[in-house]
Amino acid sequence: MKEGVKNDKIYFAHLDVVRFLSAFMVSIAHAYEAWNGWYGEIEFLREKPGGDFTFFGNLLDRFIKNFGIGVEVFFLISGFLITYLLLEERKRYNKIHIGKFMIRRSLRIWPLYFLLIAIAPFLVEWVGKPHPNYIYHAFFLGNFDIISIKTWPYPFAHFWSICIEEHFYLIWPFIIAFLPKKKLLPVFISIISLSIIYRIYQSYQYKDPGLVLYLHTFSKIDTLIIGAIGAYFYSEKKFNFNLTKSLRILIYAILIVSLCIEPVVSVYSPFLAGFKKYFYTGLIAILLMDYNLNSNFKHIIPKKSFVHYLGKISYGIYMYGNILLIIVVKKIMWRFHITNMWAFFGIVFFLNLVIPIISYEIFEKQILKLNKFFRVIKTDR
Repeated sequence: MKEGVKNDKIYFAHLDVVRFLSAFMVSIAHAYEAWNGWYGEIEFLREKPGGDFTFFGNLLDRFIKNFGIGVEVFFLISGFLITYLLLEERKRYNKIHIGKFMIRRSLRIWPLYFLLIAIAPFLVEWVGKPHPNYIYHAFFLGNFDIISIKTWPYPFAHFWSICIEEHFYLIWPFIIAFLPKKKLLPVFISIISLSIIYRIYQSYQYKDPGLVLYLHTFSKIDTLIIGAIGAYFYSEKKFNFNLTKSLRILIYAILIVSLCIEPVVSVYSPFLAGFKKYFYTGLIAILLMDYNLNSNFKHIIPKKSFVHYLGKISYGIYMYGNILLIIVVKKIMWRFHITNMWAFFGIVFFLNLVIPIISYEIFEKQILKLNKFFRVIKTDR
């Protein structure tokens, strides 16, 4: 998130790398779960065919299943960037153009979101799935729909995170615009506290509160606010976040080992439901600041690389990825009698890059050009 200044343009040069990695992590997790669901657990992770996982197999299985934490990374980034841009706008112009903010976010999120909703009836008929609740998802209430029906509707199963982002966009500019600056931090902390209380309460209410803890806006809003707190302090005074190499390696090692042995979301006790996630988000937030706000960090990936481009299309990678899985299984794997696991993952990941690229270049990019008419501050997004 190291900000560059070019004609007063706010530019965080390495955010796109993180965006791509986060989206691709989620894609890997979804593809892995899809293979397990359609074809069974991966054999080379077992002691013998049909047997239990090996020690390494158990670790890798848990590690990949925890790749869904990529959504939390998206929330951290979104909370930081949106809050920082709003604070800078308020600082420079003494006000926030809320209407322009809403239009900018709509131009980024809505075109692809509603395109997929529009083609969803054809997709569900094509792959033989039941029709989902289109109204809920059209009004960005899909996360509540999933909690209610207790199942993951195709093709909207992963739209829940976009719904939460939209709930955040709906209230956040008003909070930043109209609250005195000295009250922002107490309000941020209060929202996080309420989110913790809500998760603890829900863990008492339900025998299996997993969906509520994972999908409800009140359960997830705190991750966005943690990013917002980082933006608050960075807007107050630009700082250089510098970890030593040994400490950085240690934090990466702790995070990786933890993701190999424990699920990120825990419903086992009210305490874990309320607080466990902060162990992971805390480590990730530290590493994100080091990667993006450390002027001494030696970045291997150059600023204008293909990976940065993939970061720009990461929204499409996330949105198309889960939709493609059943299409690949039913319309390619079954039709051509392919049973090879590596062929499945190869086809999925190839399509999950090619289709978002085509979508971005032909469709999304053309609409995003309209953003320039509603920008108040120049930015890379």
